[in-house]
Amino acid sequence: MTANDSERTRQQSPIDYGTLMQRRIRRVLLISSSYDAYTLEEDGRIDVQINREYIELNLSNPPSFRRVSSSVEALEVLRDDPDFDLVISMFNVGELDVFHSSKKIKQLRPDIPVVLLLNFSRDLYRRLEREDASGIDYIFYWHGNADLILTIIKLIEDRMNADSDILGAGVQSILLVEDSIKYYSTYLPTIYKLVLQQSKEFLKEALNEQQQMLRKRARPKILLATNYTEAVGLYEKYKKHLLGVISDVGFVIHKGDPSSSEKLDAGIDLCRLIKADNPQMPFLLQSSQESMRATAESLGVGFIAKYSKTLLLELSDYISEEFTFGDFVFKDLATGEVIGRAKDLRDMQHLVMEIPEDVLLYHASRNRLSKWMYSRGLFSLAGAMRAVRNSHFATTLEMREFIADAIRRYRILQGHGVVARFDRDTYNRYIWFARIGDGSLGGKGRGLAFMNSMLQKHRFYDRYERVKVQLPRTVVIATDYFDEFIRDNGLQYVINADVTDEEILSEFVSSRLPETLVDDLRAYIRHAARPLAVRSSSKLEDSHYQPFAGIYSTYMIPLTDNEDQTLRLLGKAIKSVYASVYFASSRAYILASGNLLSEEKMGIVIQEVCGSEDGGYYFPTVSGVARSLNYYPIGDEKPEDGIVNLAFGLGKLIVDGGLTLRFSPRYPKNALQLSTPELALRDTQREMYALNLKPEQFKTSIDDAVNLERFEINKAKHFRNMRHVASVWDMQNQRISDSLFEDGRRIITFSQILKYDTIPLAQIIGDLLRMGEQEMGCPVEMEFAVDMDVPYGAERTFCFLQIRPIVEQQDARSLDWDSVRTSDALIYAESALGLGAIEGVTDVVYVRSGTFDTSRTQRIASEIGELNNRLRSEKRPYVLVGPGRWGSSDPWLGIPVKWPSISEAKVIVECGLENFRVEPSQGTHFFQNLTSFGVGYLTINPFMGDGRFDEGRLDAMPAVYESESVRHVRFDAPLYIYIDGRKNKGIVRERQASDDSAR
Repeated sequence: MTANDSERTRQQSPIDYGTLMQRRIRRVLLISSSYDAYTLEEDGRIDVQINREYIELNLSNPPSFRRVSSSVEALEVLRDDPDFDLVISMFNVGELDVFHSSKKIKQLRPDIPVVLLLNFSRDLYRRLEREDASGIDYIFYWHGNADLILTIIKLIEDRMNADSDILGAGVQSILLVEDSIKYYSTYLPTIYKLVLQQSKEFLKEALNEQQQMLRKRARPKILLATNYTEAVGLYEKYKKHLLGVISDVGFVIHKGDPSSSEKLDAGIDLCRLIKADNPQMPFLLQSSQESMRATAESLGVGFIAKYSKTLLLELSDYISEEFTFGDFVFKDLATGEVIGRAKDLRDMQHLVMEIPEDVLLYHASRNRLSKWMYSRGLFSLAGAMRAVRNSHFATTLEMREFIADAIRRYRILQGHGVVARFDRDTYNRYIWFARIGDGSLGGKGRGLAFMNSMLQKHRFYDRYERVKVQLPRTVVIATDYFDEFIRDNGLQYVINADVTDEEILSEFVSSRLPETLVDDLRAYIRHAARPLAVRSSSKLEDSHYQPFAGIYSTYMIPLTDNEDQTLRLLGKAIKSVYASVYFASSRAYILASGNLLSEEKMGIVIQEVCGSEDGGYYFPTVSGVARSLNYYPIGDEKPEDGIVNLAFGLGKLIVDGGLTLRFSPRYPKNALQLSTPELALRDTQREMYALNLKPEQFKTSIDDAVNLERFEINKAKHFRNMRHVASVWDMQNQRISDSLFEDGRRIITFSQILKYDTIPLAQIIGDLLRMGEQEMGCPVEMEFAVDMDVPYGAERTFCFLQIRPIVEQQDARSLDWDSVRTSDALIYAESALGLGAIEGVTDVVYVRSGTFDTSRTQRIASEIGELNNRLRSEKRPYVLVGPGRWGSSDPWLGIPVKWPSISEAKVIVECGLENFRVEPSQGTHFFQNLTSFGVGYLTINPFMGDGRFDEGRLDAMPAVYESESVRHVRFDAPLYIYIDGRKNKGIVRERQASDDSAR
C-alpha cells in the first residue's frame, strides 16, 4: 500500500452517529372521519399501537398524533400550529375532497409530506386514475395493521435524511422499485420490518446502550421508486452507497403515467443498465409470473415469486447473503462449504488472518468486506476497507495484516469515550470504561463516565506533547448488585440495628457476593495491570446539590500473581465499601442531609491505581485536587482562575486536609508557600502516603488506609519519584536549591514541574477545569494523579480521577459594605465562602483561645461531637469557632473532627491565633461537604488585623455549657448572619433594625 493511502486511512475520522437522522417525524396530523378513525384504531388509539411497534422493534422517539375530522379543520389547525411534520389523510374528509385539500395544504406548507390512506376498491382505484393527485406525496392502501403507519413514517424520514446521511456520512440504502399501490403497501412494511430486525445484528458491535441507540440511526435506508425514470435517478444519485436493488418486472416509465402504459419488462431494462454499470451490484427481481425466474437466472440475478408461501424466508436469505446483513460467512470457493463465520469485528480480525488466500482475495476484490461493515454502520472502518485491493500490497500477508490492524485500531478508538457493557467473554484491553450490572452507576461513576466522554469529545487524550490525559482503566459495579448482595445475605436488618461499625464490617465481609459478579470480577482481573482502587459510588455521592464527598470508604489492593488471592482481596474491598454505607458517620451524614438510609444504594468504582512500584510500594508522582473557583485569590489571581492543591504520593494527604502545595493554575510559579524560605520550611508537605504491596497488609478494617504507609518526607528521599517533585534546603547558604545532587532536607516544591515545565501540568489542569465547568454548567472540583516515573522517552500519564460540582447557593446579592458597621460584630471576616443570609441561629460554640492546647485537639473534637448531638436533638443550628483547620487529619493543624460531629453548624469559623496562623482548608473532602450543605465558611486571623472575633463579649455571657476548652452560649434572639460570596466578606452580629434593609 502506498504511503499516501496509509496516511488517508490513518486520517479516517469516526462517524458521529448523533448527526444522523436529524430530521424526524415527531407530530402527525391525521384527517379522518370518526368512522375511519375507529377503523384505523380498531379497539385502541393509533399512537398506542405505534408506540408498541416502536418498542417491539427497539426504536426510539415514537411520534404523537392529532386527529381532526375534516380537511377544512385540518387547514385551520395547520395555520395555527406550524409544528406538524406529516399529514395523513383518509379518503372521505368532508366537502373539500382530499385532492383539492392536499394542494391547499401544499400552498400553506410546501415542505410537509401528504399521504393518502385509503381502503382498496376498484372504484377508488379508477378514480385515482382520473384525479389530479399532484398534492399527494404517497398513496397507500390500509390493511388494518399499524405496521403500515410505521412504514410511512420511516419511508418519509429516510427520504428527508437521504442526502445528508447517505451522501454525507455513507449510510447504505436499498432501492425498491414498484408502482402498484396495493403491492408496495403490503410489501414495503415487510421489507422494513426485516431490515429493522436484521439491523439488530450490527447493534452487537456497540459497547453500550447509548452506542446502540445511536447506531440504530445508521441502519440502511429504503428508497421507493414508482417508475423507471425515478428508479434510474435514485440509482445514479446513491449508487456508491447502495446495498442492492429489489425491483418489480413491469412498471410505468414516468411519474403520472396511467397504469395501462406499464412497460412489462421495465425491470429487466433497469437490471441490465445497473449490471452494466456495476456487475457486482446485488439485484433481486420479484414478479407474480414464475416464468420470469429463467430470465433472472440468465441475467445472473436473484428472483422471488411475489405470491410464494416462503416469500419472507426467501427475502430474508437473499438480503442476509447478498446485502451482507447478519454474520459474514466465508465459504470454500470450490465446494461452497462454510469455513468461517464472523459474528463481530473480533471474529473478523482473527478470520482474515486464517482463511485461504483465494477466499480473502475473492471478497476483497468485490468490496464485500467493506459492504458488510457499511451495513453494520462501521463507516470509517468500511471506508478503509473499500480501498483494499490486492495490487496495493506486496503480499497477501501484508493485506491480511493491514485489515486486521485497521480493525484493531478501530476497536481501540471505539473503546475510549464510552461506558461499555461488561461481558466476561468479550472484555479486553481495548475497553477502557465498563459497567457491570444494569442499575445506577452512582454519583462518582456517573461523573467519571461523563468526563470519559468529554475527554474524547474535546480530544484531550493526545492534546499535549509526551503526556497522555485519560481516566485510569475503570469498571463500575452498578447499584443493583448492592441490592442483590443485601437481599441474598439477609443484611436488611442492619438498617435499623444498633451495632458497631466493626460488627457491621465483620458481618458484610463474611457474606458472599453474587456468583455472577464474582465470575465477572475474575474475568476483569485477568486484564488488570496495576494495583486497584476500590471506591464508593453511591446514588447520593457527587450529586449537584448534595455531594457526599469522602463519607464512604475507598480501599486499595495490590495485584498479585495468584488470581484467586487477588479475587479474594478485591471481594473483601468491595464488601468493605458496601459496609461503609451503614457506619455511624454515614448514618449521621444521611440524617443531616434529609435523606433516608433505606434509599441509599452503593455502586463501586474499580480503577487501576495511577503510579509505579518502588521498593514494594506503589504511588503516583503527583496527586492533586483542583477547583475552578478560588475563593481566596492573592496578588493578580482572580476567583475564576481556579486553585490547585498538589501532593507527592497518594492523594489521601490532600482529602484529609494535610499540608500540600497550593497554587493558581494561571500563575503556577507564584505559590505563596514558596515565597520565602521560612514559609517553605514551615508550610510545605511533611509526609506522603504509598500503597504497601504486600497482600497480607490488607486486613479487614474500618480504616480504609489500613495498607497505606505514611512516610516523613525526609525518610522518603530514596524513592525515584522524589527527583520530579523535591528541592533541597541548603542550610549553609540559607536558600532552597532545585538540584537534588546536594545534601540536605528535602522540601516538596514541585519546581521541576511548575517552574521548569517538565510537563505542562498547570496548562492541563486549567484546560480541564474550563472544560468541566463549561460542560457541567457550574463550578467544579476534580481529583487527578500524575505518573512521571516512566522509561526514558515514554509518555507520562495524567490520570483524571473524579469530578464533582461545587454547590453554590442561589442568593448572590452583595451588601454595601461601606454602610455596614463591623466594629460591633461578634465575627467579621474578609475571607468568607457562602452566599446570602443564614436565619434562625441563636447559639455559638467556640474553643476558648486562652486555654487552647494543640496536644488536646482530639479531646476537644470528642467534646464538640457530644455538643453537636445534643443540639441536633434540640434542632438548634449554631455558629462554631475554633483555631486552626476544622476537620484536619493532623491534630497539630486543627481540631480533627469528622463532618457528622459538626453537622448542625451553619457557620464554621477557622480562627488563627498568634502562634497558630490558619490557611483556608480548600481541596479537602471536609471543605467540599461544608460548602455543599450551604454552611458559611469564614477564615480570620484577628491578631494580624485580618477579621474580628469578639471573644470577650461571649466570655461575659452565661454559658449553656462550659469546660476547660469549649464554651456554648445562647442569644435571646436569632443572630444576623450574612455572607457575601461575591466580595468574600461575612458578618455575624446581634440583629439590628436596619439589617433587612441593608441587603
